[in-house]
Amino acid sequence: MFLTTANLAKAKSKTILVQMMSAAGTGYFFNTKRSRIKDKMVIRKHDPLVNKHVLFFEKRKIKSI
Repeated sequence: MFLTTANLAKAKSKTILVQMMSAAGTGYFFNTKRSRIKDKMVIRKHDPLVNKHVLFFEKRKIKSI
């Protein structure tokens, strides 16, 4: 049996790009990368629209890196 590229499984990426959304409700977000095997991220970072440090929650996965 000959192995072709159709028979081989594609390797999964170790990191993914995710969108982080501000908990202040301003709609401010930024993109960051995280490990695929870790839980969803929560970061405390500055939101320039309210000029305070607020929590940022992972909203959605953008793509594999």
